[in-house]
Amino acid sequence: METIERWTTRSDAWTAEDDNKLAEIVLRHIREGSTQLNAFVEAASLLGRTPAACGYRWNGVVRRYYENEIKQAKQEKKQRIQMNSHVPRRRVWPQELEDSSLDGIIRALKQHERTYHNLVEQNRELENKVQELEQTIHHLNEQIEKYRSSSNSSFLAEAEQLNEDSKTLLAIMKRARHLLNLEELDDEKSRYRSEKNGNLERVNE
Repeated sequence: METIERWTTRSDAWTAEDDNKLAEIVLRHIREGSTQLNAFVEAASLLGRTPAACGYRWNGVVRRYYENEIKQAKQEKKQRIQMNSHVPRRRVWPQELEDSSLDGIIRALKQHERTYHNLVEQNRELENKVQELEQTIHHLNEQIEKYRSSSNSSFLAEAEQLNEDSKTLLAIMKRARHLLNLEELDDEKSRYRSEKNGNLERVNE
């Protein structure tokens, strides 16, 4: 492997070990069908940098040295998907739903109700944070335009870096909102109906 050039000679410059770790993480996420954004978040935590900085390093310097490995990882991902498509899927019910007694069903429904309300609250908090981040990005864009033509290049570079970091965090939080998947909980709750005698019955699909 050739020696990868460095963007900077500062004390926080990327080392060969940093580049190798970044590449290993990105390639693993590709093989497992994950996204580069997830890979940059994991690498940032391991290397003590921001996800945006890891993305810049990967796309600007490291990636071109791993073209063959990237192709191989994508091929492994494709094979994994093909194998999984031939495996029959079985509906997995929460353990508490395996109890067919009325008490067990009631306990399960109450637990799902609590989980649902917790997710609603988490989703509300994420929406508020997303709005705050969008406002921050808008403000940073205004500052960047204001100083773009000035001689303060250091301030401009820092502002642009902060803006990219904010956008990356915004994308992560929006994805977290998507993963809450409130509709799935609604679907689980609707699988039970009340009979005329007051008992609860699971609705067969």
